[in-house]
Amino acid sequence: MHWRTWLRACSRDPSSPANVPKGALGMLTGQDTRAMDAIHACWELYSNSDSSGQRAAILAAGILLAGMQPKCHFLAKELIAMSLDWGDRDRVWLLVLGEL
Repeated sequence: MHWRTWLRACSRDPSSPANVPKGALGMLTGQDTRAMDAIHACWELYSNSDSSGQRAAILAAGILLAGMQPKCHFLAKELIAMSLDWGDRDRVWLLVLGEL
């Protein structure tokens, strides 16, 4: 499933733990969308790597955030759960913020 489809489904599901309001994906520009493609790849790398691969994924995600509108950053955080688990969002996001 594509990350955009997954986030859209989360926004429509009232029982979803995601913080994605309906219509939030409309704020993504073309550049934001390309950055989200790459950030999704970072979360996949993080979820399937040893500690050195995880560190690289965190560093890359932090760098990619700089290419996005700040108002869209929360979507990158919510996307963590697609590759990992809902409970991992805050933990992984804090790692990314620690690298900024």
